This record gives sequence, structure tokens and C-alpha cells, in this order.
Amino acid sequence: MGVMKEFHRNGVGRQLVEKAKEVAKAQGYEFMQVKTVKMGMYKDYDRTNLFYISCGFKELEVFPLLWDEANPCQIYVMAL
Repeated sequence: MGVMKEFHRNGVGRQLVEKAKEVAKAQGYEFMQVKTVKMGMYKDYDRTNLFYISCGFKELEVFPLLWDEANPCQIYVMAL
């Protein structure tokens, strides 16, 4: 899931994360996970990484070849 660039910085992404947390908790989940491209690869994805961090996600692990060498997969997690 993502938010189109013209809607960035308007609270839409944060609302989506909060709703996803609410639904996950209601279904009994204890953790949430997101995947994106590792910080430092592309400016657009750096902004995505910073957004996830600002929402309270913590870095868990990077899988350098999950997608391909040019797009190392960063996994963030959050306890619910």
C-alpha cells in the first residue's frame, strides 16, 4: 500500500498506519511489519523510511537480495 505523491505530507499515510494498527490489534496480532527499500538507496525511499520511523517502527533486518541488488529490502517492525 502506498500514498500517491500529491497526497504526501497531509496525514493520509499516518491515518492508514493508525487504522492498520487498530485492525491488527482487534484481530489479535501483537506485531506489525513493513518492507521498503533500504535507507540510502533512493531519495523517495529515504522519505518512506523516515516516515515509518516517525510512526514508531523499528529497524529489524535488511535482506540485500530479497528483491534484487539494487533494491535491498529493509524490514521494520512495531509492537502493538
